[in-house]
Amino acid sequence: MNLEQLMSFEDCKSYDILWYGKDIYDLYMDDSGLLTTTLELRQGKHNDPDRVYLIMAGITGNTCRYRFAIRLIKTETDKIFTWERVKLNLDDYANRIVFIRKTGFTFYNTSATARDFIVEEIWSKAENRNVKPFTNYDDVELSFAELKEIMENHYPDYYKPLSCVKGIYMIIDGNTGLQYVGSAYGEEGIWGRWNTYAATCHGNDEELVKLYEANGEKYFDKYKFIILQILPMKIPDRDVIDRETAYKKRFLTKDFGLNNN
Repeated sequence: MNLEQLMSFEDCKSYDILWYGKDIYDLYMDDSGLLTTTLELRQGKHNDPDRVYLIMAGITGNTCRYRFAIRLIKTETDKIFTWERVKLNLDDYANRIVFIRKTGFTFYNTSATARDFIVEEIWSKAENRNVKPFTNYDDVELSFAELKEIMENHYPDYYKPLSCVKGIYMIIDGNTGLQYVGSAYGEEGIWGRWNTYAATCHGNDEELVKLYEANGEKYFDKYKFIILQILPMKIPDRDVIDRETAYKKRFLTKDFGLNNN
């Protein structure tokens, strides 16, 4: 299914797509609409008063999610418009339907490109959510069930802050009190590393693999995930590993925990 097919169910003859990049979209919009009363569009022709503009928020360089739709209203200044919200059937999936486009990000897209926006996934509705919203890194304290829910539903409030930083984290085994210190420095930072735990329980860490093989997935229900330190994505991986080593020494996790190196 692609966006062109979805829009065929709408009472909408003309539409374009405005894709705001992953690092800036929250500067321009929230759930109520755009944050400014006017919009400047220098690309394209906008003479059709009935044309609808689909507003997308970037997730990665190739993926975005639909937020809402607007119609433009001309002002006395060329290329400057006010706007009003437009109701679409697609709104039932607002902020949840994710599109992938192989050719990647561009801000202004005509309806001719809609077939290139392929539905990748649909996130769950907010009323089914059990995890409290992300507030700051220091307050991140997740059970294994909460971690899985966040990853499986790709919650945006966690994805953006966790995917843009490297970091050092701790896992606490609630069955024994033993601790594991790890580092995240690969693609998508902490998000990418923790996603591996959500998928495997053990994250391919040797001691955790042993516990998984001996006790099964249920054992990890009492696990807790916390962030010890965040680091910028531009920092060398070697520096992240050095910080991880320092935390292992601080918490004695090689001598009395779950780290074996």
